[in-house]
Amino acid sequence: MKTLLFLLLLGPMQLWAQQLTIPPPVQQENLKPIESDLVPAYNGRYGQNVKTQYMYDGLDVRRAKDLGQYIYASGDPDAIQEFNTYIGSRKTGGWLIAGGITSALIGAIIMGSSGPGSDGKFTMQQPFYCPIGYACGGTGISGTVYGGQIAGYQTVTDTHRQNTYATGGIMLLGGAILAGIGWGMNMPGQHFRRSVQYYNKALRQRGVSWQLKPYSSFSTSGVGLVGRF
Repeated sequence: MKTLLFLLLLGPMQLWAQQLTIPPPVQQENLKPIESDLVPAYNGRYGQNVKTQYMYDGLDVRRAKDLGQYIYASGDPDAIQEFNTYIGSRKTGGWLIAGGITSALIGAIIMGSSGPGSDGKFTMQQPFYCPIGYACGGTGISGTVYGGQIAGYQTVTDTHRQNTYATGGIMLLGGAILAGIGWGMNMPGQHFRRSVQYYNKALRQRGVSWQLKPYSSFSTSGVGLVGRF
């Protein structure tokens, strides 16, 4: 009974805590331009790379997709369409990354279990038999053996293990390529940049709208121009 009461008490507290983490809705009239800048991404012996850093209201944006709430709030169809294309590309990229990593892991396991021997070769010991109707001896087998029995062993190429190892290598390489393509599709690309451009263009085109509204003061009354930004 005490446990049930504790859970009933804890439930509203958890709901209250979750509500505190919900961001306030974005209002269209409060939107601000999305800025971007090129910042150093890597310093090393081979030179310096740069990446695009997006900013909103003076703060760096960690993940480009977090700007979606502002782009959707703008209501601009072109910006929203480009952003949805970017999100669709991210989802496809995520599946490619997952599939690529899985394929690479399977390939690595196959290669590890069917790799070459200590001599670096794909070889195995294969028995050879004494022909029917003959007696064989002096080939490493003690005594004399007769037709149909194993007369000795010879070293041959294990083509099955060699082909299996090659298949594992193809899966490993192919998985790495797929994961790389998926990683690239997760990065903000042309569609996201165009989405930001349409978004900023929509904010600029909104500009200033003027409309007539009645007003009054302590000394007079009439009709004046009210600017809406």
